[in-house]
Amino acid sequence: MVTFLDFLELENVDKVVVLISEATVPDNAILNEGRWVESGKKDWMIRVDAEDPAIPLQRHVHIARSKHMSAKNMQASWNEDQTRHDRGSFNDSVGSRKVVQDLARDALNLPSDAILEHVETERRMLLESTEPTDELSIVYFRLH
Repeated sequence: MVTFLDFLELENVDKVVVLISEATVPDNAILNEGRWVESGKKDWMIRVDAEDPAIPLQRHVHIARSKHMSAKNMQASWNEDQTRHDRGSFNDSVGSRKVVQDLARDALNLPSDAILEHVETERRMLLESTEPTDELSIVYFRLH
């Protein structure tokens, strides 16, 4: 009988594909990356896309109302490093909502106090970063 380790030792094999029955995988282990799924919040949908180091592309999340999943200009999206993903089509109104930011943090496994890059719509200021010091947090802004 040939084992999996025997296959790994073969020299002329370029790719190994492992098929796992969906019945043997728990529901919470099913990967949802790359497809829209319900967020658990009324009418909000989430899509998490995998990273692609060849481009380079970070793992990122898109969030939209269910009726706007195909309209990029009605979505907010952030990269794993907390920067905005689709800068040209990022919807500031959607991205400024607390529920949307909370969903993004959760989807990207970020801490609840992680600051997501966003634009303050009234003054059009882009939050660049925070630098914590001993007893003070300094916030840097770039005006647009």
